[in-house]
Amino acid sequence: MADWERKPGFDLAGKKALVVGFANAAGRAIALGFAEAGADVAVASGTLDGDEVMEAKNAAKAVSKLGRATFAQGWDVTLPTNVQVGLKQLGKEFGQPTVLVFNADLPLAKPIEKITDAEFGRILQVNLAGAFYSARSFVREFPGNAPGRIIFVTSMLGERGLENVSAYAAAKAGVTGLTMALSQELGPRGMTVNCIAPGWMDWTPGRGPDDVGANRLLRFIPMRRFGHADELAALAVLLASDAGGYLNGQTFHVDGGVTNHI
Repeated sequence: MADWERKPGFDLAGKKALVVGFANAAGRAIALGFAEAGADVAVASGTLDGDEVMEAKNAAKAVSKLGRATFAQGWDVTLPTNVQVGLKQLGKEFGQPTVLVFNADLPLAKPIEKITDAEFGRILQVNLAGAFYSARSFVREFPGNAPGRIIFVTSMLGERGLENVSAYAAAKAGVTGLTMALSQELGPRGMTVNCIAPGWMDWTPGRGPDDVGANRLLRFIPMRRFGHADELAALAVLLASDAGGYLNGQTFHVDGGVTNHI
């Protein structure tokens, strides 16, 4: 069999990307997926939590081992000035990215009557305001008329109801609305804006055991298993590529089919 010849546009060669948010496994997987596809990849934590900052640094080291340029920063996405200054510094030391992935994620599972004002505010700030601030700064600093890509990693819970996740679901639903609006605003500039909405993944808090016989949740998922971070990365590479240049304003579910089951 003849070797498959990859058509132009199905890789990220020559592109610079920024991945924000390393509180879950998706950030590292997407950063490495981009690097394997040929992009130089900068990383930034979504919060200044020590573990997340360290995970971002470790992801940058892994990108470097693949022979790609990289740059690591510690961000607090709830502070718009911090985000703007971070992107300006990134432009000077790494170059301005043309691909932004926002993966900052802060979950909360509580009955609504037990959620405090401070908890609700924090959930909105990290998950929704952080997405807005990051996209705004990315657009402000965007280099010229090059094709641009914004990818928000959200959650199926932004579109489907589930008890005890009202604050988290509200924040993720806001990101979906932000995606649809920005796709219309930025489309004429050649910039696409899309969401990747995971279902229950192998890092989801409270997911229970991986044994189908011992976990009723798994029996509810058509694929009978939890998702893996690499399965998000493959889609992110497509959305960031030139081949994905006509995919705009969409929410792509990576959930094993569960969204259609609910």
